[in-house]
Amino acid sequence: VARRPRMDPERAMEDIAPQIADARAAFALIRSRAAEWHIDPQRIGMVGFSAGAMLTLATALKGQDAKPAFIGDIYGPLSPVTVPADAPPMFVALAADDPFFANGGFGLIDSWKKAGKPVEFHLYEQGGHGFGMYQKSTTSTGWFDAFTRWMDMHGWLKPRG
Repeated sequence: VARRPRMDPERAMEDIAPQIADARAAFALIRSRAAEWHIDPQRIGMVGFSAGAMLTLATALKGQDAKPAFIGDIYGPLSPVTVPADAPPMFVALAADDPFFANGGFGLIDSWKKAGKPVEFHLYEQGGHGFGMYQKSTTSTGWFDAFTRWMDMHGWLKPRG
């Protein structure tokens, strides 16, 4: 079995500069309408799946003023990155049988831990790539419950005050 080359996250972030600009615009819009929508502009997070996980990570690392309060990286690559001092807490879910990202090590998790940033990592035995939220017989079905428990643990599901 041929091994896929390791993704270079710094290079990938350069390649998706227009998408990072879109994410920044989305954060600006949400924050500008936060009062109208009754949300706390400092508690807006971002969750991405597969390529969206790459954009979520890039936004957290290079999004300048976007700065999510937390991120969810769901079946995205786990290559090591340089973690900035203001990196948000991160939740990661991946299946051990994911044909794209399960065999590249856990550098992203290690990077977050070395930077002293909160990280929760769930490696499910089965689920493949794109296990989503639909019910199935694998434990990866439970990732969203784990994610909401993690958000609750951090207090993001309750109004601030």
